[in-house]
Amino acid sequence: MTRTFRLVALTAGLSTPSSTRMLTDQLSREAAAALGRDGSRVEVTTVELREHAHDITDALLTRFPNERLSMVIEQVRVADAVIAVTPVFNVGPSGLFKTFFDAVDMELWKDKPVLLGATAGTARHSLAIDYAIRPMLSYLKAEVVPTAVFAASADFGADTEGQADGQPLTVRVRRAAGDLAIMLRAGLGDTAAEADGDTVEGSTGAATQPAPTPGASTARDAEFADFVPMDRLLGRG
Repeated sequence: MTRTFRLVALTAGLSTPSSTRMLTDQLSREAAAALGRDGSRVEVTTVELREHAHDITDALLTRFPNERLSMVIEQVRVADAVIAVTPVFNVGPSGLFKTFFDAVDMELWKDKPVLLGATAGTARHSLAIDYAIRPMLSYLKAEVVPTAVFAASADFGADTEGQADGQPLTVRVRRAAGDLAIMLRAGLGDTAAEADGDTVEGSTGAATQPAPTPGASTARDAEFADFVPMDRLLGRG
């Protein structure tokens, strides 16, 4: 049976066209190609956050997303993975990008594979992904793809080592897309409906956790068999 992967690409560019949208499209194409090599079907939905700027602000103020934003949230919820790309302003993501994450439920991102991308005028902003954006996704308990992609203005149109500040953008994009494909094929990114299978219905209809694996508790206890309380170490025991 052919598997279908659903990807949602969130792009937070503030203009049309934008380098942020260009990077988003490259990541989406390469991710679809990497996932489709084994015959799997790939559905990609691209969301321009700038088109939902008022909706996002209203949701942040009222805590109730309207119908348009609710559709975007539902697309993210059922997606197997999210590609999130933002321009960098003042050593951090754009306000539009950050506000979207502030406006939606934190649980939306739990265990969700997320491939990060960022754009800026020069490579001097490249560390923003690791210092400002990746920590936010880690706090939200998302499964962040190890390889993120930063693109400066000089990277677009550069196809050789000498034209860009580092490796050509296409090489970095393919590597990140390949990492995302590996994560999804390893079982990460199951949709919320599939994740609900972790609970089973008891005779009373209440959700209960599956029985623990035999020997698991014993293994954990053995790990801490030589634990010494702090008060004893300090001579107070």
